[in-house]
Amino acid sequence: MGLAAGTRLGSYEILSVLGAGGMGEVYRARDTKLAREVAIKVLPERLAQDAEALNRFEREARAAAALSHPNVLGIHDFGRDGSVAYAVLELLDGTTFREWFAGGPLPPRKAAEAMIGVARGLAAAHDRGIVHRDIKPENLFRSRDGGVKILDFGLAKHDPEGAAIDPVTAGATEPGVVLGTIGYMSPEQVRGLPADARSDIFAFGAILFEAIAGRRAFQRDSHAETMIAILKEEPPELPEETRGLAMPLERIARRCLEKDKEERFQSARDLAFALEAYAGVVRETSDVALRSRTAGGRRSVAVLPFQDLARDAPDPDLGLGLADATITELALLRSLLVRPTATILSYRTRPADPEEAGRTLGVDAVVVGSFQRAGSRLRVTVQLVRAKDGEPLWACKIDTSLDDIFDMQDRVSRRIAEALEVELTASDEQRLSRPVQPVAGAYALYLKGRIHLLDETREQVATAIDSFEKARQIDPSSALPVLGLADAYARMAFTFDPESGWYERAVTMSEKALEIEPNLPEGRYIRGRLLWSPQRGFDHAGALAEFAAAAAGRPSLNEAHHWMASVLMHLGMLEEAEVEFARALAINPLDLIALVHTGLLRLFDGRFREAVEVSRDYANRAGTWTWTQYQLAHGLIRLGEREEAARSIAAAEGRSEREVLFFPIRAILAALSGDTSEAQRQIDLTVQHRRAFGHYHHAQYDVACVYALLGDREAALDWLTQAAGNGFPCYVFFERDPLLESIRSGTRFRELNDRLRTECDSYRALWRSFSSSQG
Repeated sequence: MGLAAGTRLGSYEILSVLGAGGMGEVYRARDTKLAREVAIKVLPERLAQDAEALNRFEREARAAAALSHPNVLGIHDFGRDGSVAYAVLELLDGTTFREWFAGGPLPPRKAAEAMIGVARGLAAAHDRGIVHRDIKPENLFRSRDGGVKILDFGLAKHDPEGAAIDPVTAGATEPGVVLGTIGYMSPEQVRGLPADARSDIFAFGAILFEAIAGRRAFQRDSHAETMIAILKEEPPELPEETRGLAMPLERIARRCLEKDKEERFQSARDLAFALEAYAGVVRETSDVALRSRTAGGRRSVAVLPFQDLARDAPDPDLGLGLADATITELALLRSLLVRPTATILSYRTRPADPEEAGRTLGVDAVVVGSFQRAGSRLRVTVQLVRAKDGEPLWACKIDTSLDDIFDMQDRVSRRIAEALEVELTASDEQRLSRPVQPVAGAYALYLKGRIHLLDETREQVATAIDSFEKARQIDPSSALPVLGLADAYARMAFTFDPESGWYERAVTMSEKALEIEPNLPEGRYIRGRLLWSPQRGFDHAGALAEFAAAAAGRPSLNEAHHWMASVLMHLGMLEEAEVEFARALAINPLDLIALVHTGLLRLFDGRFREAVEVSRDYANRAGTWTWTQYQLAHGLIRLGEREEAARSIAAAEGRSEREVLFFPIRAILAALSGDTSEAQRQIDLTVQHRRAFGHYHHAQYDVACVYALLGDREAALDWLTQAAGNGFPCYVFFERDPLLESIRSGTRFRELNDRLRTECDSYRALWRSFSSSQG
């Protein structure tokens, strides 16, 4: 039928052709009422002249429009102009998944994150009783900012609810691609049976498999052979070169592709949760088991708090202390992934079923223990249980004393490694040969301090300091209480009070701890944090070296990977940062701050919608509340949702001493509204409240954005240069942030970014040398 440019359909003016197929032609058009560009899908004449089909199409279009979901193509309008029936759609800028897949297998992370959006969109549709029935790469769209949209909800199929679909003709979008559509049909669709939500899940699995394998799951030479494969055959094994991190995604895909729909994921929401667990976007209700096995094939184990068999326990933290000592020892082994103490705190006050705990914590095996105390003597029972079936792998009873706890844990750790068939290397043996640990009373106080540091508020950090100081008084020869003080002082300096001597005290304690125990991994980690600080000019190279040494000394020290990821992210090494975040979250899937930081990484990568979704997930969680509101506001601003961004900042006021960050973001909002005087007032407040906070470089960057919006190019570049020199040389974000659009064409901006890119190359080489040694 072809419509020429300038043709009017109601209030819409055709501009150009976007595409054509068996289900209609799509045009770029201008909405003359609202002065915006849209896409218009003109229905084929055979449908436009069929009153029953047209009514059904309109009902389905209304249902799809009611979804109003960020992962579903928006439908704005539906109408007729003479004999032409059309639907008005959201205009997208990007590529279909089919075009995206043309480049070969996707990196597992990118595949998972894209398919999370698809799963969320499907879940929203299924909740409203809408089944797509034609999910395929041609109907999935990836926009330039990384967002994902499902196309043709209610547009591709016009059968009565639950009607059988002809397996040969259904979804034939254009000549030559029928085979591709057939390749995504579920077995029940191939048999001509009614399709339900689980049919969409089957198609989803076929697309996920194709994304990671680089080939279709059921591609054969003819329609008939393809349908037989769908009914009777399994997808091929992944190519050798695409295995590794892709294997958990393959398991998800194969579950979607079960022939019996009762064996598949039963809801798209569950499917989204499984993918989120893998990708590092963990919700409270999600099961993290899938992600536990993404750490290079290492065996994984969780140690639950030991249960005190006494009715009136004199030391309620002793059971957690015994578990923590075992965790600390096991974490020295490179071939073993050990869940940190932070992940087991919920089991302190309740006995746990090892199988259930193993599934929840996503590990191969669980250590359970109990003890009886008589004075300073202990009788400890330890058992290693296989998580998948509760089968005991090893057990023992040990009579010991409070002063010999650490010798006991060394023996237990070695036996656990043997039972899990983990071979101890020479470097493992060297790491296990540790100096004498603190006495029991000092260690219990040290443990309490560590627990308080898990919730990084000023009050909790102050309480931790008190515990560490008491521990040091009991045992001044131990490195651990000194190290705890260094950690707590460093947090006070970086986050809460940068100008009251905390940093100097942190440096003193850090060096004392390393004098006592020079190779203490936690000591190297704290030294790295102190190097990456305003007081040390954000020594990126030195900090990366220290974090790498800490991770090498204690392979399950997730904090070292997390902070390394943070440094890399600030340098603009976003892909490398994602690797380190994945390593940190593979060890501790519940590291809330690392999870929040994955949203910041998406912001820097220009994936603003994803950044907002992650920030919203964690916006009201303790310990990250204020920072996440700031992060959320930035994402909302880039999406043009300024009113919600302002509400986010208003809600965060007064909740933290990091208030300096909120002056420049209010300045951005003022500049976007054209209020130059208010923008300048907020900049002045930013300068007045400047202190040596570790995050001040973000305030400097925000001020650069304000001046760019106000048209003051030189001031913008002055502030951008300051931010880069103060720990935030993230040239990738500088190139992508729409707020800096007005200054990117100038010579000075290009020279700055070229210099930062060159510097980053040297850091990238340094990180690669560390990463290759980690395996």
